[in-house]
Amino acid sequence: MKIAVVGLYSLKNIGDNVLCYSTIYLLKQLLPGVEIVEVDANPPIKETRPIAGRYRTYIAKKLLKYHKDRFSYEDHSLYRYWYEKAMWWFKSGRYFEEKIKGCDAVVFSGGGFLKFRTQGLNYYVENIIRIARRQHIPVMMNGMGIEGYDENDIRCRRLKKVINYDCVKVITTRDDIDILNNCYMTNKKTITARVGDPGLWVPEVYDIHRSKEIRNVVAINTIRGKIYRDYGNTLSPERVEEFYCQLLAELDRRGIEWELFSNSMKSDNLMGEAVLARMGYPADKMKYPETNEEYMRYLSSAACTFGARLHACIISFALGVPVCGLIWNEKTRFFSEIIGRRELFFTEEELDISAIADAIEKAMNDSADEEVLQKLRQLTRDYLEQFCEMLKKEKNIG
Repeated sequence: MKIAVVGLYSLKNIGDNVLCYSTIYLLKQLLPGVEIVEVDANPPIKETRPIAGRYRTYIAKKLLKYHKDRFSYEDHSLYRYWYEKAMWWFKSGRYFEEKIKGCDAVVFSGGGFLKFRTQGLNYYVENIIRIARRQHIPVMMNGMGIEGYDENDIRCRRLKKVINYDCVKVITTRDDIDILNNCYMTNKKTITARVGDPGLWVPEVYDIHRSKEIRNVVAINTIRGKIYRDYGNTLSPERVEEFYCQLLAELDRRGIEWELFSNSMKSDNLMGEAVLARMGYPADKMKYPETNEEYMRYLSSAACTFGARLHACIISFALGVPVCGLIWNEKTRFFSEIIGRRELFFTEEELDISAIADAIEKAMNDSADEEVLQKLRQLTRDYLEQFCEMLKKEKNIG
């Protein structure tokens, strides 16, 4: 059996490719001998060019070049939809067709694919599901992040349309099951459920567990300054930097040791470096784990993680590291609620430095809820297994 696993393999964010390899790990456990085809949802131009050809690649480059400053967050015009749809189709359409051809199933590996306001993931979903439909290939969307619903936004309406195609057999979400069922879904044949993020399986995937030697250090995750405004909030990049500076000063005052780290994205690195320079701290107070393994080993020995990127929080929780952090969109809020630690996570309206430092101190003396962790992990596996059983029945595999 051959399964195409769709994910953000090449994105410079450790959390995204962790989802890919966690899903692949589970599929190999459930279907011994399965052949995996890695499908990068947003592949580099150099990978798509041999398939797309010179003409399509040229048009894609031109559209990408002028795209960055062309549209605002609030813009959900028909013109924007068709511009972006064409841009991603020229870049990746043929790549997806070639990768998926001959596969027995398509599995989206997890992450925020059910979103339409940022990143353009809705166009990847549209392209891939339409191709799967034409080729009569069953689809599962595994542990999806769901970031809102807006009937007035054409991107949302088109996303809704494709995920209700009959080829889509199972959709599970780590986030808002109510929005999925009540707003997105009209196809009653599609199985839906709320599960854990696939990243919760990282201890087994990478054979890395909670370190036996815990450092008395809080690992503080940095994030790019524009993230709040890019997701419809009001906090300015300058205010984000000021927040980090004030937090470090307060931790120093309380005698709490800390280090900054990032998920390897350049813009997140720059935020940490700007904060250290402004406060006069040495550069080695910022850590740069470069591989998934380095990242997990680094977190596994921390006394506590103060997360900003969602997968800094998810991986810490999976490794048994106490976690608290920032809420800048719905996915971080849902995570804090599902693990029963909402009081340790903070929206932009709740950024009180003293309260956050209190939460960090509380988390340092806390422990991850093992029962919640195992329940979420098992749910993720169960629904993947259910999809695999469908495939085996269809192929008459015992």
